[in-house]
Amino acid sequence: MKKLLLVTLFFAITIISYGNERDTHNPLPVNDEIFSFEIKPSITSEFIRIETNKPAHSLHIKIIDKAGFIRMEKKLHLNRNVDVSELRKGYYLIKIYSENDMAIKRFYKGQDAVNNR
Repeated sequence: MKKLLLVTLFFAITIISYGNERDTHNPLPVNDEIFSFEIKPSITSEFIRIETNKPAHSLHIKIIDKAGFIRMEKKLHLNRNVDVSELRKGYYLIKIYSENDMAIKRFYKGQDAVNNR
């Protein structure tokens, strides 16, 4: 019984070390650049402009309301301006897909008002 346990342990260690050794010789390619974007302005009543760190790629955007409904969906190429004037006042998520990347940010549709008293 002791020999069987030692042989099993030896094979388990051999298989684990072989798997780790194989991964270090042929690593997968790593994409160092993380997709990101900015919404300007983040509080708007008419248009938002989307600026990305990958400007040459086309974008697929979805604008989602608080309830989770997709209120707008479109593809953007060179013109990165989005007309949001038809949306109701409130917070929205904008989900942007670019090739194999995806990012989400939030913006507010409405007036930027300051009360002076």
